[in-house]
Amino acid sequence: MYVCLCRGITEGQVKQLGKDGVACPKAIAKALGIDEPGCCGRCLKKIGSLVALAEAELVMPAPLVR
Repeated sequence: MYVCLCRGITEGQVKQLGKDGVACPKAIAKALGIDEPGCCGRCLKKIGSLVALAEAELVMPAPLVR
């Protein structure tokens, strides 16, 4: 599913950022190019939903067992 039509960004791309450890708003915007001129700006207004999508894919380290 597309999350940004003007840049052609898919849900899968955002999830991959999460898997790669990218989940803060500024890093996501920069990685996807939605903070650049020529982007309509809708994605930046809903950056929280993109962050949530990426965070859902973050790989959590295994707990230490003692």
